[in-house]
Amino acid sequence: MKLKNTKGETQDEVVVVEEEEEEGETKETTTADLQQQQEEEDVCPVCIEALQKDPTKFVRFTCCGKGIHIWCREEIETSSLSDKQKNRCPLCRTKAPSSDEEMVEQICRWVEKGKAWARNMLGDRYRLGVGVDQSYQQARELFELAASQGEAIAQYNLGIMYAKGQGVDRNYERAAEYFEAGARQGLAGAQYSLGILYVNG
Repeated sequence: MKLKNTKGETQDEVVVVEEEEEEGETKETTTADLQQQQEEEDVCPVCIEALQKDPTKFVRFTCCGKGIHIWCREEIETSSLSDKQKNRCPLCRTKAPSSDEEMVEQICRWVEKGKAWARNMLGDRYRLGVGVDQSYQQARELFELAASQGEAIAQYNLGIMYAKGQGVDRNYERAAEYFEAGARQGLAGAQYSLGILYVNG
């Protein structure tokens, strides 16, 4: 099977072959299957529902790497927890980072493990210069890695960089490609931005 990337180039789909010991059957798993399995595991541990692609709907904790829906977190915060308990991750009980630099250290641990959400998060910090020296080049490289893993918000962030000419030559066609990739995954910001490009021609 051939897949198309954002440049329209075709590439072969990777197929992983797994043998089942008991039955002696061979089962093929495509990269799309593997990605779907990974996404299925990314659930809110409070309500046990899958986390959406839209990062405005959930909070990701950099200590344990887990996400929790905004409404589940609000329920926890309005409960009878003490201030000391509220200053910790509600999932792993790790103390919240006290500075942007500490936050970056935690994110970097997840980047080293190849997590797309962490690459996007660190890229955003480089783009804005929060906890690190601002670098559009570093931001773009991290966004591209995350986007290639299917991270919708990274695709949107790359679209923003191309639309604004941040660290790259302004290119509305490339911006539209990235916005469309994020929009196809249901990311509202990408859908809106793509619509604006269509309106303005």
